Amino acid sequence: MAERALGKIKDLAIEIIAPSHGPIHRDPRRMLEAYWRWARGETKMKATIAYVTMWKSTEKMIMPIVETLASEGVEVAVHDLTVADVGDLAKDLVDSRAIVLGTPTVLGASHPLAQHVAHLVKALRPPAKFGVILSSYGWSKGALRHIQETLGPSKIEVVGAMEVFGPPTEEDAGQIVEIGKGLAKRIKEEG
Repeated sequence: MAERALGKIKDLAIEIIAPSHGPIHRDPRRMLEAYWRWARGETKMKATIAYVTMWKSTEKMIMPIVETLASEGVEVAVHDLTVADVGDLAKDLVDSRAIVLGTPTVLGASHPLAQHVAHLVKALRPPAKFGVILSSYGWSKGALRHIQETLGPSKIEVVGAMEVFGPPTEEDAGQIVEIGKGLAKRIKEEG
């Protein structure tokens, strides 16, 4: 629909974009080029990482994958969901090839903030092709299954998923690094 709408205005001499909400754009070319890229689903060699942590265990799982992706030349956009702006998250999703979601288990399911992101991804249908889910738990599992069920109908291929008891061990961190290397390889192949 976006491409059709852009096609209708492509021959107009647009000098300014002044929406009823949001900023006024005095350089419409820049905005129109961005919309064309988004409408066509063009992506960067980039991963959007969204996570929430309660006792730092999930955060300790996220950091090795962030470092691995960055060392492999993949741009990473990291969002701590306790302070993240949903608009900034959505902005990063529109040009990412992968999504990494980290969540602890809360009452047998994913943390509500992570579940919100999973529903956002399901609704927005960003162009990301690959996903990784990392989860920690204390007395019961469930977050990993919960996120997989939510994202199931999406076209995102989950290339790595891991659920650990408590904070990750050194061995767990090594497995996360391998998941990150595999994800980086898929992101690079997609380009």
